[in-house]
Order: sequence, then C-alpha cells, then structure tokens
Amino acid sequence: MAESGVARAAAPLEVDSDSGDWQSIDDDLTSVSSSIYNYEYENGRTYHSFHSGSYILPNDEKEQDRLDLLHHVFRLCLHGDLARTKLDHPQKILDVGTGTGIWAIQVADEYPSAEVIGVDLSPIQPSWTPPNLQFIVDDVNEEWAFPADSFDFIHVRGLAGSLTDWPTFLKRCYKHLKPGGKIELSECRTHMECDDGSYPKESHTYKWIEAFNQISHDLGRVFDLFPEYKNLLADAQFENVQSTEEICPIGTWPKDKRLKEIGWFFRAQFLESAIDSYSLALFMRYGGWSREEAEVLFAHVRQEIKTNEMHVYTHCSFATAQKPLR
Repeated sequence: MAESGVARAAAPLEVDSDSGDWQSIDDDLTSVSSSIYNYEYENGRTYHSFHSGSYILPNDEKEQDRLDLLHHVFRLCLHGDLARTKLDHPQKILDVGTGTGIWAIQVADEYPSAEVIGVDLSPIQPSWTPPNLQFIVDDVNEEWAFPADSFDFIHVRGLAGSLTDWPTFLKRCYKHLKPGGKIELSECRTHMECDDGSYPKESHTYKWIEAFNQISHDLGRVFDLFPEYKNLLADAQFENVQSTEEICPIGTWPKDKRLKEIGWFFRAQFLESAIDSYSLALFMRYGGWSREEAEVLFAHVRQEIKTNEMHVYTHCSFATAQKPLR
C-alpha cells in the first residue's frame, strides 16, 4: 500500500450474485462529581451530561454494543492488529475518546509494561480493568493536566464531528507526546461509494447521507474530515505523516471472503444502531426534522441496505504521524 496519499481499490469490487504520575494526574484533572452519571434522555436514547452537547452520539447500552462491534470491524481491517502504527515497547499510551474502553483494555493486555490511560466524556467503561490501565472522565477540548513529553503513543478514533478545533487538539497531542512519539487518527468514514451504478441518487440511502452531511456541515461538525487529517497533522509540526484506507463493504455482496466478513459485521452494527446513533440527535435537534419523518427515512435506508442490491462501501481510514526527535 502506498506510504503517502490514500490507498484506493485499483478496480471495481467483484459482486457475489509510574504511580506518582497517576496521583498527580488525579489531583489535577477536573473533579468528577456524581452528576456526570445523570445522563440526558432524548428520543429513547441516553446521552452524556458532562459538558452536554460536546458529543452528539448516545452512550447507552445499545450504542456501547455498536462501538464494540465497530472495534471488531477495525481489527478485521487491520488484519487483527490494534493499530496501523507499529509500536516498539511503549511505556505510556493515551486513548482519546475511549468509549467502552475496549481498545484500551486490549492494548493494555498486549503491552503489560505500559501505562495506559483512556479518556472519555462518559463513564461507561467497565470497573474491571488490567492493572496497567486507568479510565478518566474529562473533556479533551480543555487544557490537559498530563505532563508534557509523556506519551509514547496517542490513539484517536472516531472523533471527527465531535472535536471542532482540531488544530488546537493536535497541538496538545504534540505537546504531550515524547520526542519520537507517535499518533494515529482513525475513522470509519461517513460516506458511501459504489463502482457499478447500483447506488442511485434517488435512493433513500443517498438522500440520508446527503441530509446528514448538510446538517452536520451547517452545524460546523464535519464527520467526514479524514481527507484533511494529513494537512492538519503536518500543520501541527508532525513528521512522517502517512494515510491509508481499507475498504469496508456495507453488506455481504463482495466475492472476496475477507471483505464479505468485514461487510457482515459492519452491516450488523449499521442496521442495528448506527443509523439512529448518528442521525437522531442531529436531524431532530439541529435539522428541524420530526421524529416521524426521521424514522420513516431510517426505515427505508435499513430496507435498502438489507437487500444487498446496492453494492456500496465506505472506508476504515488511518492517518499516522510522529513527533520529531530533538
């Protein structure tokens, strides 16, 4: 795969008919009161209440199940690895937007000598964790209390559309990485592509994606920000900036067995929860849609995707970079 630029399919896809540090961080970070556990309820879903509105996806059990399933999709796209970045005996790792904590738990198990910190707005992570892992509820849009030059690796997944000031965020990442430390930004992109004309503009799925992008862009939340990541990382003074993309079918229509498996898991989380998770708050809070209008559109989208007749796919995408050695 090319080391720069974005890797694409060459041809249309075939269709199948230390302890001191811990204490100082705990003392300095924003205190977590019991109020953060009082989630906000809307349209039958729950959302985080700590810094409400910073993240517009829900945090309930249904969404947690979806996030864990999507994590599996990422691992399939990475041939079983936890990250595109190759790590050499990391001692300190930060997982930004850790969600259910599944990635942080697995990376803590894989690198037992490393201290791992997972940060999120929602306290939805399990209480049982590897001894080298700590979860913190905090807002990464605010100043970080971590020491400068302290992390070997910073992992950021699925935060496009949630973080609105990426230049400032990446400057913080740069500050808190050790010289030579690495960063990885990964996204499952909110776009759909098709190679054979089976995805017409008249489809409900096309209309849903179009409405989703219009509302989110008008709100200043660009979910499909991955094409900008290379420039954003370079502007933040990172070096060795690379980006790659892995095809992620939406359905089991590919002939290729590996892609078919990826498509099966991705479609499962897409139909079960992703449409609602990404769209309900966005369409109704900010787009002026009624719940009935939204639910009708979502139902049509589910039906179209279930048929396997639209040979659409998205990408699991990865941008990696490194802080220069002094």
